[in-house]
Amino acid sequence: MKRLIRRLFFGALLVGPSANAVATEIEYPQIIKTRYEAVDQKKGGSFVIFSEREKIFYGLDPKLFPSARFVEVTQITPMAGSVMLTFVEIKTVASPVSDYIHLTGNVRFRIGGMTP
Repeated sequence: MKRLIRRLFFGALLVGPSANAVATEIEYPQIIKTRYEAVDQKKGGSFVIFSEREKIFYGLDPKLFPSARFVEVTQITPMAGSVMLTFVEIKTVASPVSDYIHLTGNVRFRIGGMTP
């Protein structure tokens, strides 16, 4: 079995990548935009942002945290090796004005009752 795996591995190395494959430089800035909308626009959905040691809640308890109607996330990597910038626009059910959050570093999200 080990011989078969070695032969397959070394055979793949000898064949190598396709002759038509061309390496190109990655272009910067890299921008990723994602929009999440609540399934029920009147009820809204829940949205949690995790950034380093901080949590920002929307919609987990309507009395404390208003539900989100939509969330638009824009993530920008300005150059190779730089920190990612994250801009979040949150439109709540309770307010006609959007909330804006600007973050740097590793940012994660948890979404409930919303679709991308």
